[in-house]
Amino acid sequence: MPACFLCGDPLTPATDGRFAHPQVAYCNVELTDSYGIAVDAPVVEAPLTQAFLLSVFVPVDAALPDLFASAGVPRLGGQSTGRGWSSFALFQRCPYAWQRRYVTPATPGAVMESPSLAVGTLLHTYLAVTYQRLIDPAYPLTPEGVDQALRAAGCNPTFLDTAWRVFDGYRLHYTHDVLTPLAVEHDLVDPRTGESCRYDLIAHFPDSTHGRPAGTYIVEHKSASRFDGDTLEGWANDGEVIGQVMLWHKLKLDLFFGPLQGVLINLLGKQPKHPQYQRVWVKPTPAQVTAHRDDLARWEGLIQLARSTGSFPRARNGCIGRYGRCPHFDHCAAGDA
Repeated sequence: MPACFLCGDPLTPATDGRFAHPQVAYCNVELTDSYGIAVDAPVVEAPLTQAFLLSVFVPVDAALPDLFASAGVPRLGGQSTGRGWSSFALFQRCPYAWQRRYVTPATPGAVMESPSLAVGTLLHTYLAVTYQRLIDPAYPLTPEGVDQALRAAGCNPTFLDTAWRVFDGYRLHYTHDVLTPLAVEHDLVDPRTGESCRYDLIAHFPDSTHGRPAGTYIVEHKSASRFDGDTLEGWANDGEVIGQVMLWHKLKLDLFFGPLQGVLINLLGKQPKHPQYQRVWVKPTPAQVTAHRDDLARWEGLIQLARSTGSFPRARNGCIGRYGRCPHFDHCAAGDA
C-alpha cells in the first residue's frame, strides 16, 4: 500500500485507482495517485494582471481601422495580407504564441497591449500619412488629425505622447530631406505562393549620400530605445529585410519602381531627452536571399507539422524580446487562468 509522498502516512484505496489520505492537522492532502503524490491541488485565484489593468484603454490596433474608415480611405499599415515574415518570426520565437494568433485567436481584452508595439504602430501611422500626403496632397488625413482622433477614441495617452514626441523630432531632424515617395504601406503578395510582405515606404533618393548611391530604396521604419551595435548593425541578417528583397526580385518590381539599391532601415530613437535618428543601408547578397528562401520552405514544413499534430509548445526563452514582453506574457504567467 502506498504512503503519502509528503508526510509518509499510509493511504487507503479510494475510487478510480486513487488513494485516500487520513485527515490530519499536519498534511492537507486528500487524494493521491499510486505513487502517493497529491492529485487534489487547491485552485489558486490568479492576481490582477497587467493585461487587465491596460484594458481600460482602447488598443491602438483596434482604433485605427475605424479612424481610416471614417475618413473614407483604406488603412495604411498593419500586417501583409498573405503569409509574411511576421508569421515565421512568431513561430520561431514561440509556437504557442503562434497558435494563439493564427489557430485559436485570443478573445479581445485577453491579450496585453505591448507598449513597444503600440508606439511602433503609431509611428508607422504618422509616417505613412505624412508620406502619403506627399504623393496625394488631397489625402484627407494628417498626422495631427490622427493623433487627436486616437486620443478621443480612448487610446493610452502615454503611448500617444511617446510616439508623437519621437515623430515630431523626426520631422525636425529631416526638415531638408530630399526624396520622392513612390508607394506607402505597399502590400505585396505573390499570387503563386501566398508569400507576402508590406513595404513601409518605397522611395527614390535623387542624390547619393553617406556612401550610398542615388536610386530606389525600400524604407523600413523601426523604433528603438537605444542605438547600440546590435540595433545599428543587426539588420544585415534580419529575416524581414532579406524577405522583402527576395519578393522584390521574384515579382520583378524593378520594372515598375526602378532598380533596387537596397533597404534603408529608418531608425527612430525613443530616448527620453534627445531622440536619435539614423538610416542604415542594407543590401542582402544573392546568396543570403537564396538561403533565406530555402530556410522559409523548411520552416513552413515545421509549421504544417505542428498544425497536423496539434503540437505548439511554449518557448519561454522568448517571453521577453526585442520589443519587450510577449502580448501573452500574463496569460502564460498566470497558468492559463
